[in-house]
Amino acid sequence: MKQFVMILAFFPLLAFCIAGVSELRAKRSRGETLARLIPISLGIVVFVLALSPQGFFHVTPEGSLTLSRVMTMFSSVVACSGALISYSRRSSSVWMAFGGLMLTFIWMFNRVVV
Repeated sequence: MKQFVMILAFFPLLAFCIAGVSELRAKRSRGETLARLIPISLGIVVFVLALSPQGFFHVTPEGSLTLSRVMTMFSSVVACSGALISYSRRSSSVWMAFGGLMLTFIWMFNRVVV
């Protein structure tokens, strides 16, 4: 059961990496590739912050709710980018949407409890 939960927890990172590799391999101009890599890199940054928010911020129980709401919003923007940005492959859009939605779900319940 613990292995299954760990796989689910690292699914967003896997999804963003797969989408990033497929975008890097696409035959597009540098500007288009860079524009499509911004949401992917934002998703990876939000995932890293989900692993250990205390490593980057001084998180208290009072500030944890605010941090969770802000990061949930960023995760939702990443998930919406899968539907709003035309990636080089449809699978990249699906990976971004699923990875962003899973990350949103993780951040919704990621709070510091005393």
